Amino acid sequence: MKVHLGCCPPVSAAENEALAKLTPQELAKVDLTKTDVTALFSTDNMDALRDAEFKGEGTPDLRKLMDQIVNGFPSQTRDEVMLGLEKVVGTPPDVKKLNLDYDRFVIVRKQQEAIGEEKATELDDEMHPDFMGSRGQLMCGKMLGDAFGIHEVFGALLNPTGGLVGPGNHLIHPMIPIEAGHLDPDNPIALHGIVHDAAGYMNNFHDQGPGYHYLDPDLKIFGTDNPLAGQYDGIKYWISEAGDEYIATRVDAAVVAVEKALKSVRDAVASTIDNMLDVFRSKKDQAIDTAKETDEDALDTAQAIEDAVSKAADAATQAHDTASTTLGPDVPDAAKTKLDAMSGFIWK
Repeated sequence: MKVHLGCCPPVSAAENEALAKLTPQELAKVDLTKTDVTALFSTDNMDALRDAEFKGEGTPDLRKLMDQIVNGFPSQTRDEVMLGLEKVVGTPPDVKKLNLDYDRFVIVRKQQEAIGEEKATELDDEMHPDFMGSRGQLMCGKMLGDAFGIHEVFGALLNPTGGLVGPGNHLIHPMIPIEAGHLDPDNPIALHGIVHDAAGYMNNFHDQGPGYHYLDPDLKIFGTDNPLAGQYDGIKYWISEAGDEYIATRVDAAVVAVEKALKSVRDAVASTIDNMLDVFRSKKDQAIDTAKETDEDALDTAQAIEDAVSKAADAATQAHDTASTTLGPDVPDAAKTKLDAMSGFIWK
């Protein structure tokens, strides 16, 4: 039976000092959480996670600082790293709070090693050079950090591969020939992976929370500590909650990209027309009839090009409006058809 530290007290230096003196076996019997872990996986809290803001997310500075922490400060002192972290993610938290959180992170990791049947998977930087400090990693880190009352940076470092879809460092599955990578954190599959990893980690390494069946802890299919558990229900939930928004956002981004390309075409055409007219106007020494005939031909050509570009722009606008207002299972196909039609119109 685990002994709980109390009702959501803040991390303190005195508490950290007392916990640091415990053996791993003693620490395994202590509940280090600062909140009701099951409540972390409520639908309200999971939906709020989508809108969470993380200062410094995805920046090289944050990635370098997190690398220093996870590797034991190989080239900077702890004080230097904590001061740098304060600049990137704070304040709050200030450097004092970050130091307290780091001490608690070390204690939580000690419990992780005492309870877990195997060590948490380390992040393969070569396979995922941009995942450390990414939004997806920090979203998973926030759930773990909230559980232990520490900053999401340290929560993320408890389980550095948390948020990657698939086992360990692999995307989907190591036996499937898909290049390693990670999905955008607004992808419903990625959202499921983030929460699924957090729930599994808490259960496997700290004996807390609902386990992989985070939506229905009473469901015992595969068991709460099996990564196969909770996949179907979790993916179904996130597609229902975030699927339409994700599709609409991606379609809108695709159409905007096409519109930007069309603008480049329009700009190039306009420049060509200007150059053509400059050439014709410079030939004032030619016969008037010849010059007049040439100018008319040039203007006819310019008008034809402008008309074509205008029609392409109208097609892009129509596709944009349709993609932005139409939702449902047929949106991706409909959007693809429109984008293909635009592409064919422009280039054929």
